Amino acid sequence: MTNDSQDRDDALNQELQQLINEAKQYPADSKNPRDRAKRRIALNKLINAVRCSGRLSKQTQWLGLPNYEDYYNEALQHTFIEICQKIEQYNSQYPVMAWVNKIFTNRFSDVVRKDQKRGITLLPKNQEKTYVLSLDEINRDLPVEHEISEEEQLKEIIESDPENFFSEESIKEHPQANLKAILLLVLEGKQWKEISEELGVPLSTASSFYQRRMRKIITYLKKYI
Repeated sequence: MTNDSQDRDDALNQELQQLINEAKQYPADSKNPRDRAKRRIALNKLINAVRCSGRLSKQTQWLGLPNYEDYYNEALQHTFIEICQKIEQYNSQYPVMAWVNKIFTNRFSDVVRKDQKRGITLLPKNQEKTYVLSLDEINRDLPVEHEISEEEQLKEIIESDPENFFSEESIKEHPQANLKAILLLVLEGKQWKEISEELGVPLSTASSFYQRRMRKIITYLKKYI
């Protein structure tokens, strides 16, 4: 392995370990919405970093199987779920990708064994590939005591505001009337008349301020949901 390649692997490992440590700061069973949101954000970033790392095992020992790609994608999804469930078990003495690929190999073996035991093909050979891009898909499979609704997820992200995007975007000369305050009131089901009265700004000003930033709001939220 060249020095450049080693340096890239070391940088990747450092990045992944930072995300793992960030997620570990916030317990999975925390009752604090802000902590739960920050954990979800860190895990989401970790999964995407792993997926785009270029260091996921190709599982070449299974390449001859007719449904290799389907097995690969199913095993990868199970791997991402297990990473999120067992993040506290990661030992920093070992590279993150070594830990990930060990789980991946085990889950791939499980998928193949399950399919062979049934004696049928679990997934159509021409099924479109599916990759886990965010925690939305992972959370559907995670066993949770309290299902979190989409509205609650949005509220957690807005309240935590990890990049201070919502807090810093405010109506001119009305710092209290920022996107964070407006969005939380919208989620509560408030009408624009109520929002304008509560924030002390004209109804048309509050509404147009919100509407002009809808695209930026959606783009920002997509990073964390």
